[in-house]
Amino acid sequence: MSWITMLWSMDAALCFTLAGIYLLVWWKQRDGWVHLLFACSAVAAGVIAGYELASMGAETTAQYGLLVRWAHLPVWMVIVSIVWFVRLYLRAGRPWLAWSICGLRTLALVLNFLFTPNLNFRKITSLRHLQWWGGETVSAPVGVPNPWTLVGQLSLLLLLIFFVDATITVWRRGDRRRALIVGGSAIFFITLAFGQSALVIWGVIESPFFVSFPYLGIIAAMGYELSYDLLRAVQLAQRFQASEAALRESEARINLAANAANFGLWLWNIRDDKLSVTEKWRKLFGFTESEPMSFARLLQVVHPEDRERIKQLVQQMFEHAGGEYES
Repeated sequence: MSWITMLWSMDAALCFTLAGIYLLVWWKQRDGWVHLLFACSAVAAGVIAGYELASMGAETTAQYGLLVRWAHLPVWMVIVSIVWFVRLYLRAGRPWLAWSICGLRTLALVLNFLFTPNLNFRKITSLRHLQWWGGETVSAPVGVPNPWTLVGQLSLLLLLIFFVDATITVWRRGDRRRALIVGGSAIFFITLAFGQSALVIWGVIESPFFVSFPYLGIIAAMGYELSYDLLRAVQLAQRFQASEAALRESEARINLAANAANFGLWLWNIRDDKLSVTEKWRKLFGFTESEPMSFARLLQVVHPEDRERIKQLVQQMFEHAGGEYES
């Protein structure tokens, strides 16, 4: 197996693996749309790598043109997924830019299937066979650029502007690490993909397309941030479980002390009018274990002559204590 096949296959395999992981995360948590968008972008990036590998081994211009034509479908998918990932995950990027990118990319996809052989070339006149390291031979296109390819390139230019705007927004918000990792990486790799593909299409350089690796860089940055968030969520869950266990232990000790002293404890949530009481308190006042407690319910067991006095005392506390009330 050649090193080219291994390298591009590893690219695709990594993308598909990340896609599978986060597709499973989305399946378990259906409201996590960023995970679905990430999975879609990773699948698309992996498919692009497959098309690039196949095109480098193409033997005819017709075969090369057909592969490039169908490669526009996963390119559309990865760009649209990345745009809405940024909108939902980073909560940044101007909406009109997002819609403009998606609209232009969709138009480019439609035009791609209207033109022959594809959006990039009016005609592929020949294939140039380039010698790479290790004696590997790859095919590179020689053809007449299609002027309508500017539609696709304009969408990439807007995508670059979109990421610059989103990165600045996230940076100013104070989340500088995320701005650098996601935004900075995306700006660098989009510039690389845009530049390399444009230079190949317009015949400036003799090279096959290899935009899958810049897209892999973006996917890796996005996946790193999602993994970081998942790790933080697990850590928070563990801390919450530990605090719950400590709280239950503390409540058990308080109940033991209260039972030993033969008195009950209660806590009044004034805003929701709910009482949190100990088991001993319920027994002292004659309430069942499952009965919901409120201040109004407590007044029902107070002697009728004392109820008005208790209400007055509570009102005085509200008027003169100030701030938050705890009991």
